[in-house]
Order: sequence, then structure tokens, then C-alpha cells
Amino acid sequence: MLDVSSKWRPEPDWALARLSGPGITICPVTGLTQRLVSGDVDRFLARYDLGRDVGALGLALGERYAVRVARDRLLVVGVSPAELADGWHDEGWAVTTVSAALRVVEARGEGIRDLLARGTTLDPDDPGPCAAMSFAGMMATIYGHAEAGTLRIHVDRGLASYLWEWLECQPLLGGIGEPAPR
Repeated sequence: MLDVSSKWRPEPDWALARLSGPGITICPVTGLTQRLVSGDVDRFLARYDLGRDVGALGLALGERYAVRVARDRLLVVGVSPAELADGWHDEGWAVTTVSAALRVVEARGEGIRDLLARGTTLDPDDPGPCAAMSFAGMMATIYGHAEAGTLRIHVDRGLASYLWEWLECQPLLGGIGEPAPR
């Protein structure tokens, strides 16, 4: 069988991966518990004392929070399977663990607005209620975390290498249109 693996760049070593440029630093975030909740999301938020969900570029605080990804769907971070089992719940929602399906990248610094301008058509001054959007040519969930100037990007794990290469090519990270060698 023909081996075409040499045509593809190897996946980054996510434990060590880091990009930085003037005013911005980007690194993966590992170890997050990520769950999709579908159904009566308002009731779910009240039941698990998560407050309000955040939308596009909203600011999520703490280790447990919810991000709106559709009208009746949340990406919930930090609620463990021991607290909340997967499957249908009689209170009106369904839960699916997606921790292994999504890779999370965090960007920090003054260059966030430039990164957003390059990756999406979203107006950062009027972002909207849904954090799921097109970014760098793919669907991603994007919101602020912990403090202003910090951006989290959740992407399908299979597209994370593409996102990393796209980030490497950005002029704000010293890229000139070609990925840096690994």
C-alpha cells in the first residue's frame, strides 16, 4: 500500500507547543473536562449553579462554566462525569462527554484583536450570543477566559494541527505565510 504519511507534518507535541510574538502568546490547554448539554439549558444552568452562559467573546470565569454553542446547546467546562452522567436526564437535557473530541488553544495578550481580525469576520465589539463560529476556515468555539486579553479556542481534535499551522503562519506570530519547521 502506498504510504503518503510523509506528505503530512507531524502533529505538534501538545505538552510543549507554544507560539509567541509581539503582544501575543498561544499554547494548548490540557486536562479540561468538556461536555455538550442539549435541551433545557436554562434549567441545567440553574441546577448546576453555573450562572449565565457566555456567548461569542464573552468572559467565562472560574474552572466551571458554560458556553453557548447553539440555541439549545452548551459546551460545559469543568463539570465532572461523577457529578453529571452522560445520557438523557429527566429534568430535560442530554449530556455527552466531548473532552477527547476537542482540543483547546489559549491565546493571551494585546494581539487578540489582530488574531480575531485574521481568523473571523466577527465584530469583536458586537459578537453575538453564540460562541460557535467560523475561525481560520473551520468551526470553533471562541470566548474569553479568566481575564480580558485571554481567548480560548475549542476545535475538533482532528483539525487542531491545521489550526496550529495556521497560527504559525500569522504575521503577528512572526510568520510569513509558511509554517515554521518542527
